[in-house]
Amino acid sequence: MDIHTFIGNYREAFGQQAGLPIVFWYSDQPEAPAEKVNGCFFKSMAQVRNGKIISLNAETIGCGGGKFYTGFTDMPEHVPGFVSLKEKYKKTPDMVVDFIQELQVPKAEKAYLHFARIDKIGSFDKVEGILFLATPDMLAGLATWAFFDSNATDAVSAPFGSGCCSVVTQAILENRKQGKRTFLGFFDPSVRPHFEAELLSFTIPMSRFKEMYHTMRESCLFDTHAWSKLKERIQDRQKETKPFNHLNVSFEIRPDIVLREVTVEDAAAIYHAIDTHRNYMRTWLPFVDNLKSVTDEENFLKGVLSASADSYEPIFGIWNRENEICGLIGFHFSDFANHRTEIGYWLLPEYQHQGIMTDCVRRLCRWAVETKNIKRIQIRCATGNIASNGIPVRLGFRLEGTERAGELLASGEYADIHVYSILKEELMEQQAKLNEHNKQEYPPMHTTEHIINQTMIRLFGCGRSVSAHIERKKSKLDYRLNACPTEEQIESLEKAVNEVIARHLPVTTEFITQAEAKGRFDLERLPEDASETVRIVKVGDYDECLCIGTHVANTSEIGTFKIISHDWDEESKRWRMRFKLV
Repeated sequence: MDIHTFIGNYREAFGQQAGLPIVFWYSDQPEAPAEKVNGCFFKSMAQVRNGKIISLNAETIGCGGGKFYTGFTDMPEHVPGFVSLKEKYKKTPDMVVDFIQELQVPKAEKAYLHFARIDKIGSFDKVEGILFLATPDMLAGLATWAFFDSNATDAVSAPFGSGCCSVVTQAILENRKQGKRTFLGFFDPSVRPHFEAELLSFTIPMSRFKEMYHTMRESCLFDTHAWSKLKERIQDRQKETKPFNHLNVSFEIRPDIVLREVTVEDAAAIYHAIDTHRNYMRTWLPFVDNLKSVTDEENFLKGVLSASADSYEPIFGIWNRENEICGLIGFHFSDFANHRTEIGYWLLPEYQHQGIMTDCVRRLCRWAVETKNIKRIQIRCATGNIASNGIPVRLGFRLEGTERAGELLASGEYADIHVYSILKEELMEQQAKLNEHNKQEYPPMHTTEHIINQTMIRLFGCGRSVSAHIERKKSKLDYRLNACPTEEQIESLEKAVNEVIARHLPVTTEFITQAEAKGRFDLERLPEDASETVRIVKVGDYDECLCIGTHVANTSEIGTFKIISHDWDEESKRWRMRFKLV
């Protein structure tokens, strides 16, 4: 069985936009960092659907029932009473006990349970089951495919059980006896808020999939009039989630951060991000308490995306290199007739204090004035939210005033709101200054200069270069030293710089105010007309300094540093080196 062949058949049958199924398996080693999941672990499926592999074990599954149904622990004593008296899924606790005893949940033989989208694995070798998240029309195709070569009345079964029981437990049990049943699930009300309203689960254990893999193209899913009509409706439904005015705009902010317009399909990932950080986010974001399910997020996004073309206010997801949601940023309260808008944003705490949101706001400001003819951009921040206020300050926005009791927080208290704004011409002036500087620079050489400066500081205890002339073919730097470096020291310098380059360090930026930079950097070297906001360039954990120039994204782009000549001026105690990159 070939995974790529199956994916091709699946997309041909259900449409190119159909969400790929999820596979699960056990092993003794984690496939990804094992992260704690409070409550139902199926809330993590949002990340899996977006391409992330997750690894779970007895310590990271927060739900006692989840630990039990995946085979990691015995049944917790509270489960029968909880399922019957609290959740009211069975009439009596004894009925729950009888159900569990009859089920005979097998003990996990491995330490970790993994979930991955099917295109993220190399083979079916270890897979226990395949989980399809299906609409009614898709279920019609999946169930009919399962009945194609079987007359068994239970070829498609819908037994009672929790979400994890109907997917994981039943698949494991079926595999152990080489059974031929498939399982319909997600009838458990506790699991449903973590998925879109129209989805149910359809799980094929590997013992059955080995047969169904070969019958797929023979079944009604291919070359039949009845299925072609359903397939057309499935595809039309997929198109409905993308309104006519959807722009599909995206920007690479950094090599590991991308801005992409959200779609309805992103609802589960966004909800999961908020739900797992709910206590933190509700402090400054009152909407969090009203967001109780994926459906709530879906409805919000549908409202945004269904707006007419002349009133559409795009919202962008901030995604990392693993395609995980880091935050949202977008436009609201726009007055397009008067060419004005407002930007709002939130970022998960683990991605804060890295300059990510500052870079995102800057990019969207530029996009708004260049493509939407926006004259005025506004940002409103609660006065107590220090991190949020720092962003417009760094970007040169003007504080216009404070709204007293401008927003009612989830705590029941009113927050005063700072109102910041920036005008189109102010943004364009900032960009013009940056472009004028950047056009003179060659990024690999410029980043190398930063590395050399820090290496000189570490080897010789001197300051950064007192004079620099950076060009594409060759460059030169001057340093104040107590004595002329020896040939051995110069060789050590060249070697040390190349070792740093070889570490493949990321080169990132951060924006702070001059007040924040004071004491951390030498502000005496700033020009007199420098803005209140300054830019820091960081070369991994090796160097950081104030700079407005262009740089590589990673030191792997630089090449090899070579000192081609050097001379010493005894009178001025100045050492000049000339170097190139090869």
